[in-house]
Amino acid sequence: SSCHDEPHNVSLDGLERARTHPKFLHSNATSHKWALGAIAELLDNSYDEMQTLGKAVTIHIDVRPGADGEPMLGVKDNGGGMSRAALHRMMSFGVSSSSTSRIGRYGNGFKSSSMRLGADALVLSV
Repeated sequence: SSCHDEPHNVSLDGLERARTHPKFLHSNATSHKWALGAIAELLDNSYDEMQTLGKAVTIHIDVRPGADGEPMLGVKDNGGGMSRAALHRMMSFGVSSSSTSRIGRYGNGFKSSSMRLGADALVLSV
């Protein structure tokens, strides 16, 4: 078996481990056929936050050159932010804290959309 057939452990200082199979990552990254569908998925997360807060959330979408000159997409909102535990849940596959009436009820949108749009995702929350 090749190294691509084995699950990989990822451990960063202070962060919990993630373990998944590379074939799943490829399958998940190709679930959005159209880049705008992946962007819409990110906007759905902000929409869910509006439902949680019960007030409007402002969403900013920005495309600019990254350090390597490649386009970099930024999605920023003024929602309630996320705790460390909530960020970990968001990064875990198939885990959702949303109710069944919310768009994000399956817990896969951020992962599938960010993998469709680029090789890396940086999430900042305050």
